[in-house]
Amino acid sequence: MSAGVPAGVPAGSVLVVDDNTTIVALLGNVLREAGYDVRAAIDGARGLAVATARAPDLVLLDLRMPGMDGFEVCRRLKENEGTRAVPVIVISALDDVDEKLRAFEAGAADYVTKPFEPREVLSRVGAHVQLYRLRLELEAKQRELERSQKELAQQNEELKQRNEELLNAERRTRHVFSALASALPGTVLDGKYRLDQKIGSGGFATVFRAEQLELARPVAVKVFRPWEGSDTPDALDRFKREGISACRIQHPNAVSVTDFGISEGGIAYLVMELLRGVTVADLIIAETRLPLARCVEILIPVCEVLAAAHLAGLVHRDIKPENVFLHRIPAGEIVKVLDFGIAKLIEADDGRQETRGMLLGTLGFVAPERVLGLEYGAPSDIYSVGVLFYTMLTGLPPFYPKPDEEPLATLMRQVNEPVPPLDVPGLPQAAIGLVERMLATIASERPTARELVDELARFRRK
Repeated sequence: MSAGVPAGVPAGSVLVVDDNTTIVALLGNVLREAGYDVRAAIDGARGLAVATARAPDLVLLDLRMPGMDGFEVCRRLKENEGTRAVPVIVISALDDVDEKLRAFEAGAADYVTKPFEPREVLSRVGAHVQLYRLRLELEAKQRELERSQKELAQQNEELKQRNEELLNAERRTRHVFSALASALPGTVLDGKYRLDQKIGSGGFATVFRAEQLELARPVAVKVFRPWEGSDTPDALDRFKREGISACRIQHPNAVSVTDFGISEGGIAYLVMELLRGVTVADLIIAETRLPLARCVEILIPVCEVLAAAHLAGLVHRDIKPENVFLHRIPAGEIVKVLDFGIAKLIEADDGRQETRGMLLGTLGFVAPERVLGLEYGAPSDIYSVGVLFYTMLTGLPPFYPKPDEEPLATLMRQVNEPVPPLDVPGLPQAAIGLVERMLATIASERPTARELVDELARFRRK
């Protein structure tokens, strides 16, 4: 038995082709004792037929045989697709150099001269069979790899087509919604709210200045863009739940949501207090970088709202400059947190659900655990506040999309790369350390919203 071959498993199959029956019997016994499966033929034509019918792992071939000699057998084996790779060892009494060269030119892999030493034959046979089997294994793996690559390419093409279909559907939906939003001014929803001019728009909704007719009171009405399947009972229940979520936040620094519903025409809407002023996004565009004291003035009320929301079991999930509003009143300024409309009721699920598999939030502001699809909660909002803090100080979020960068690549940088250092002249090390803790990859290492209120207070303007 050859080394490394399990008991009962052939070391390989060998075809012996020789017109000398004594040689055939001798080689057969030697090879069988070593664990090989042996077949034999006593002339070239029969040997060729046996080999092409079922390819062996190796052929031991005599050269001088009546009819078809070994040179011709070897050439034909190498011309046949099924036996081309099978190694041929010539075993012959001819020791002439020219004869050996002819054998190698015909395709032989090795040459043994008669009379032979059985150990030499076994050594050469073993080496060539192992090489042949390794070659077959590599070719099989290569074919499997090519099949996998072909399947992957096909899947990528299908995914590309699907993504293109989704993008086209999204474009059509946006176009339709844009046309709808342009046509909505003057519309009365449920006989209660008359929509006037459009005052804001985003990917999911458009906000209108409106009037609550019964009270002649100015309000803001957010009209939501239809989404795929939004007419299903589940979708309507979700919208109602989001409306309830928004109404649960009763805090002076949270925008007040007074009503929500779906009109007879199928328009989903939220009714909010009408604000006057600018968002933090507008402020950053105007001033680029905000002083630490100004950041603190804005962030403390944001954290106070989040502390109340987290205590009530709510996660905002989309803290960003566009969702922090600086409401101007005669007495000054009130910071208002917007868009609890996509907030999640923590107790409603295990913290891992997203609507229809979509990551709700804004690129660059979503916490790493949400990017990875892990369980999340209040610390995810703290990460978003940390990105907001960083953006207010520098003018850009830490993981701003690079030119031509796919959104997924931006998200993966958030997970895999350290936060770029804060380059703000004169910024206290304590403030830098606080931002770094807020942006910790591990959620449990971030401070709570209540802790942030106390820590930010240390940087108030003296």
